[in-house]
Amino acid sequence: MEILLFTAVGIAIYVAADWLLKRIESAREEPLKYRQIIFFIIFLTLAMTSFPLLQRFLSS
Repeated sequence: MEILLFTAVGIAIYVAADWLLKRIESAREEPLKYRQIIFFIIFLTLAMTSFPLLQRFLSS
């Protein structure tokens, strides 16, 4: 069951990172030069914060 929850959270993180990147680009009104790197940084930040919280929630 945990693997399904972590997979669902991973998909949600991917969608959220993509949405956030598009919001940043629309605010700047131009595409970012290093789009893939910025997407990775957003994705990594969301994953590094949400997965430990999820693990703590599941262990209690």
